[in-house]
Amino acid sequence: MPITFRAMLVTDTSDATSLFVGRYLERRSKNPLYPPTLISDGAVLPLISEWLSTGHGVVAEQDGEMIGYLLGRETTGMGGINMSFTPEWAHATKAGSSGSLTGDLYTRWCRVSERQESTLHMTIVFADELDAHDCFVQKGFGRHLIDGGRVLDGFKPGTPSVLVSQPTAAELDHVNALDAKLTTHLYQAPIYRPASPKGFGRFSGGHAYDLSWITEPTKSIWVSREGDAITGFMSAEYGPQRPSSLKYSLLPQIEGAFLDPSFRGSGSANALLDALLGWVSETGSRYCTVDFETANPEGSTFWFRNDFEPLLITMTRRLDARYGT
Repeated sequence: MPITFRAMLVTDTSDATSLFVGRYLERRSKNPLYPPTLISDGAVLPLISEWLSTGHGVVAEQDGEMIGYLLGRETTGMGGINMSFTPEWAHATKAGSSGSLTGDLYTRWCRVSERQESTLHMTIVFADELDAHDCFVQKGFGRHLIDGGRVLDGFKPGTPSVLVSQPTAAELDHVNALDAKLTTHLYQAPIYRPASPKGFGRFSGGHAYDLSWITEPTKSIWVSREGDAITGFMSAEYGPQRPSSLKYSLLPQIEGAFLDPSFRGSGSANALLDALLGWVSETGSRYCTVDFETANPEGSTFWFRNDFEPLLITMTRRLDARYGT
């Protein structure tokens, strides 16, 4: 039977929700790193309905059945830039459908005449959605960010080669200074993360590590030391803001990590990670997540080497500014 495409209607949100939930439950059955977040219609339907209310979508049907959908809307994101965004729950295709279906849906979404064009398109795909990932690559998208996770069953820290401990309250200024260096590092080559305007969340200048990072049980921060100097830090927090599928109160996320370049190769980064994962294990979680820019070769290599596997891939496509004129 031929596949037909049409604009997504409010009445389609229930079928789209069922399609997504079914695929997500299948995904969780194969990989427990995905938390029990988007496992019910009650969790997903409000997301899709709200996104469609100010955005546009398309659906694919075959023999009277929805076999795919994709919706996006204009929003403000990376670097405070206006962009068209399709989150991980805003597109799905039926298992066994054509491998090119996601690309066909995106092409037709781009042609929605009522949609206001932007020069940046962003989408998030699940790492196991190889067909969807490849479709977006063929449409000009490139990888921007990876959300990765690691199972901690049987975790045992190694013998640290450097001194690692939690900072004192008086040392938080030193940690914030290192976090400012992390922000600068992300703005420079080869990453070139767009600088965000002031007031645009943590990306307008990094974290502000305060006493809560020492006193609150859902947060943890560790520093590496060389003599009297603090050479690096790593922090984690339970349930921070992140993509909806990974936003879970019992799942900790590594929020910040930076090591002074002169101390790289000293074992400090591994010692910091061991300390942080030890805290995660002691607080009862079997899993931990982190996000990192794909254009950061040192960071990507470090997280992959330490058994973090991709869960979500954020992809971007930049259009010529004349496209929307």
